[in-house]
Amino acid sequence: MKKIDVVSVCNALVDILIEVRDEDLINLNLTKGVMHLVDHQRQNVVLEHFGKSPRTIELGGSSLNAIRTLAALGKKAVFAGMVSKDAFGEQIHARLHQLGIDGHLIFGDEDATGSCVILITPDGERTMNTHLGSSRLYDSNAVPHEKIKEARLFHFCGYQWDTDGQKDAIMQALKHAADHDTLISFDVADPFVVNRHRDEFIPIIRDYADIVFTNKEEARMLFNSTPEKAAAEIAAMGAVAVVKLGAEGALVQKGSTKHLIAPVKTKVVDTTAAGDMFAAGFLYGFLSHHDLDTCGQMAATLASDVISRIGATVSREALDTIAGWKA
Repeated sequence: MKKIDVVSVCNALVDILIEVRDEDLINLNLTKGVMHLVDHQRQNVVLEHFGKSPRTIELGGSSLNAIRTLAALGKKAVFAGMVSKDAFGEQIHARLHQLGIDGHLIFGDEDATGSCVILITPDGERTMNTHLGSSRLYDSNAVPHEKIKEARLFHFCGYQWDTDGQKDAIMQALKHAADHDTLISFDVADPFVVNRHRDEFIPIIRDYADIVFTNKEEARMLFNSTPEKAAAEIAAMGAVAVVKLGAEGALVQKGSTKHLIAPVKTKVVDTTAAGDMFAAGFLYGFLSHHDLDTCGQMAATLASDVISRIGATVSREALDTIAGWKA
């Protein structure tokens, strides 16, 4: 019997969320709605631009957002990543413990703990500035092999393709998971990432993935096709395809069986972590043995909740709704 529900290896980051104006993005020469990889100096420039503007700070990183939500829903979760011996690194370590997550953190001596400055414009769109910091130094020597062996599911995202060491770690983890009947969930993560690594992602989907999360733009870039055709391509490779369509809901396909997931209407305040919480809701349903249509509805519920407020955390009410969902 598997003793752990989910293990993830991902960037260990602190999210810093700030409400801004569109003019701020122009002044900082930022492309709205995408993730920008920056160094420590550039991150400080962005932060200094906003001076003492109010900000929200929480654990960040795509997979970590999903993992802490699964832990809040009662799933036994393990997270592995790398931080530095600084205030943010200690904050991540303490928060994992507080959330009941088995944290396999490596404390490095170089650079700073990774951070993501998330700039939220009045339309709810988020523009991310990510300094990977010490997380980019994670490598295959740190992979928690025993935890992956004991887990029902290994979850990872495309953001790990930023350095060769991180890629090597994920590929080793994937092979280990496959050898020990641990299911594999792949969140493609971002069009920015797909644009650079599409040729590497397709074989991973084909050879390893059991569940694939993508949005319609990422699906288009991966398969040069519509969301419907992309879902069919992923399903033909043997994985459950989950294609997020934003305000139009989502497509879920396994084999030739298709589900159209209706969106849960809400007022959009901040789209930060919408995809991560969608993944969390879907994986919770999947790990709880719900059918795929119900998994999609759970995913839509959590995604709708998180975008209705500032920050990458779903409400207690939404968590209770998901936990009490009847089969």
